[in-house]
Amino acid sequence: MFKFFSRLKPSQKIVLTVFTGLLALSTYFVVSTYISFLDEAEKNALKRLEAIANTVAFQIDGDKHEQIANRYSQPGQLTSNTADSTYYELWKPLKHAHEVNKLESEIATLILNEDMTMDYIMNSLDSPYVRDPYDDYDPEFLDYYQTGGVIHQYTDEFGTWLTALSPIKNSAGKVVGMVEVDAMFDVFIAEAHAKLFRNLLITFTIFLLIGFVVLRLVRQIAKADEEAKRKIEESNHIITQKNKDILDSINYARRIQSAILAPKEEIFSVFKEAFILYKPKDIVSGDFYYFSNVDGHGLIAAADCTGHGVPGALMSMIGNDLLNHVTRERRLTKPGEVLDNLHKGITNVLKQDGRHGETRDGMDIALLSFDLHDKSKIQYAGAYRSLCIVRNGELIDFKADKFPIGNASMERGNFTNNVIDVQKGDMCYIFTDGYADQFGGEQGKKFMVKKFHKLLIDYSKLDVYDQERFLDSAIEAWRGDHEQVDDILVIGIRI
Repeated sequence: MFKFFSRLKPSQKIVLTVFTGLLALSTYFVVSTYISFLDEAEKNALKRLEAIANTVAFQIDGDKHEQIANRYSQPGQLTSNTADSTYYELWKPLKHAHEVNKLESEIATLILNEDMTMDYIMNSLDSPYVRDPYDDYDPEFLDYYQTGGVIHQYTDEFGTWLTALSPIKNSAGKVVGMVEVDAMFDVFIAEAHAKLFRNLLITFTIFLLIGFVVLRLVRQIAKADEEAKRKIEESNHIITQKNKDILDSINYARRIQSAILAPKEEIFSVFKEAFILYKPKDIVSGDFYYFSNVDGHGLIAAADCTGHGVPGALMSMIGNDLLNHVTRERRLTKPGEVLDNLHKGITNVLKQDGRHGETRDGMDIALLSFDLHDKSKIQYAGAYRSLCIVRNGELIDFKADKFPIGNASMERGNFTNNVIDVQKGDMCYIFTDGYADQFGGEQGKKFMVKKFHKLLIDYSKLDVYDQERFLDSAIEAWRGDHEQVDDILVIGIRI
């Protein structure tokens, strides 16, 4: 190998060295990305499972769980529907947690017998099966029986799993059982493999492109003097560093923007059947969703700020901050009043006083207010962003006021506060214009509002999780090879 290298021309040696370095760096990057993704996915999944297990264990009455275990002391005593109210009282939190968190595997409770064997006592299945012996007993479980904890990846005949355990205590503080929550990890492994293959393909392509460029540059550098080399190297370094600094700044801005958005878990704890389809065009977004729970009113909004990318993201952060001030500090819950005050705040912050030539930045927004104690009515106000309610297969379109938040030079009045009667089962949708304005299809045209409304009608009776998934699939299929033209935000809530 050394003899081969020594026979090469200086320019060829440089090319080979550069190629080898790039290959090593690329390999390191791809492998580290793969490992990092798997590690992060496992941490997040275990954290989620542990939270579910702790919540369910806290909700279960340990004394009653002990009663059920003693009452049905033999395997198979209870294997079908029963009138035992104590059983169903303990079963409800298991079933609820399983459905809400969309787990692939059933949530179960176990007890440790005097002979150090373990039995399943309850699970979240519709049909009870009390005292199911735990045949695949793992002694490692004993380490978690008193304290709970998580078990990292382990593999059985059905796949790779993650597990979280949490102790169940009776009124005397004694551990009388534990909750077991499992999740398959195979999907994350498959996704990691897909990312690995994609990164390898991208790296190989970039490697070839860079190699071609480097080969030409080396030939030029070989004819130039040392000063030319130094200048080229300095220029390349500056450009690379500037690009890296810009990209790092934008990625950090994405983290900040994500942090100001209300956690979806908080939103879904108030609106039990809801979804949020959020697809920024760039790394950061001019669209944002807002949520606040004020004095028994759940306020939720879909907002579209002027522009997208970094300018839009800056406006979204201003809008989110002003909405917090109006709702959480001033305690306003009527959407019309909230938007009036939001408009005043935007014009003050951006120093808009109606003079010619000033900035016209602002936002379009749809805002809903739900009285959490009265499910028969909702309140709505909108700035260019309407509300759609689908009821019994028909869509009712509540039009917004035709003036935006901001742009003080535009003639306007106060925002209309609409009080709307709703019925159980109604689907309420608010959204920005990104979905309907997306170009695609065979002729590269806009998706259009009419077609979007038809999708809402067609999907309205589906589970909200499926609605989000199908809406996402539909716009991606429509977009095809076209670039995403704007941020996309759709929020759906079932009454």
